Amino acid sequence: MGIEFLLGNIMDFQKIIEAKERLASVVQKTPLDYSTTFSAITGGDVYLKCENMQKTGSFKVRGAYNKIAKLHESGNLKAIVASSAGNHAQGCAYAATAMGVKATIVMPKTTPIAKIVATEGYGAKVELYGDYYDDSYRRAREIEKEEGAVFIHPFDDEDVIAGQGTIGIEMLEDVPDLDMVIVPAGGGGLVAGVACAVKSINPNCRVIGVQSEGAPAIALSFKEKKHISLDYIYTIADGIAVKNPGSVTLDVINEYVDDVMTVSDGDIASAIIHLIERTKMIVEPAGATTLALILSGKLNIKGKKVACLLSGGNIDVSTIGKIIEQGLVRRGRKIEFSIQLQDKPGMLEKVSHILAREGANVISITYDRTHAELEFNETILHIGCEVGGKEHSERVAQALIKEGLKVL
Repeated sequence: MGIEFLLGNIMDFQKIIEAKERLASVVQKTPLDYSTTFSAITGGDVYLKCENMQKTGSFKVRGAYNKIAKLHESGNLKAIVASSAGNHAQGCAYAATAMGVKATIVMPKTTPIAKIVATEGYGAKVELYGDYYDDSYRRAREIEKEEGAVFIHPFDDEDVIAGQGTIGIEMLEDVPDLDMVIVPAGGGGLVAGVACAVKSINPNCRVIGVQSEGAPAIALSFKEKKHISLDYIYTIADGIAVKNPGSVTLDVINEYVDDVMTVSDGDIASAIIHLIERTKMIVEPAGATTLALILSGKLNIKGKKVACLLSGGNIDVSTIGKIIEQGLVRRGRKIEFSIQLQDKPGMLEKVSHILAREGANVISITYDRTHAELEFNETILHIGCEVGGKEHSERVAQALIKEGLKVL
């Protein structure tokens, strides 16, 4: 089925159409997969736009390639510089190398090793600077002046926004009657581009941006209708950990986006586990925020056709274990508790017997005999268990209490 483009006077959408033509032989049209599992959980028809399967592992290659290719068409581009927490870096490196252009990427010192190695693998020189994206941004602008390179902004640039917006066209090509599209938001380039495209094609389709509760600059800016930057951010979603959103992006967001909501890191971790278990896909924290929103219950999508944009899959193997651990706790699949009991032979066996009977798998156990409130013949057991969920954990606790044990 073809799509009727409602151009009107929206010049930005024309740029998205031009970007789609420019990227036609470069990027993959990633799947928009219907999820029976997540549809059943939420009561809506849930589709997953799998940009984690895109070249370089994320959507960022679209905007970066569109911008660099447009500059290269002028015939004057010798070198580019960019700042990025990882995905924009890889997109710029890929595009610059493809066009024979020197690329320098400034990344925060906290960037996962996997993203640094991947960026270098695409042919860029990497410089680590600062703890946050905004620190790296300032350094990249210094390099721009020192070396005469062209700075490629990761989000606050119309050509970059246009490249990201091509995802919106693809989603509505596949499912023209979507009721809602949910998009991760960090600096705002992705949600701005997708919103412009979606609203230009189907004005009745709602566009919802989603951020981490620990980095809510766009959510706050959207609510207050003014540019708000943050002094401090903290989130596992490093791909959207931005203190100062773009000015261009906020203008587009205010015009086209219906709402911007937030999710907790616990919600994000839980969504990552759902994706691993149910779809067998690896999705990075920023990319999982969209699914986290609908699974958290904060957004009611019953009876609606909804597309969740999984924006990337570049997750560092050294941190995925921590994220899975947090997700298991969030979903009640792992519990930690303490038992105060008499320090005498047979007590550990008694506890172990109860846990085995209740089907709890012990994964850690330690003794604490030095707590100030303990009597001479008492000890505290600190126990970690794998269980089937929150109801199961409650049954385990009640079984211990019923046997006369003091669960702290």
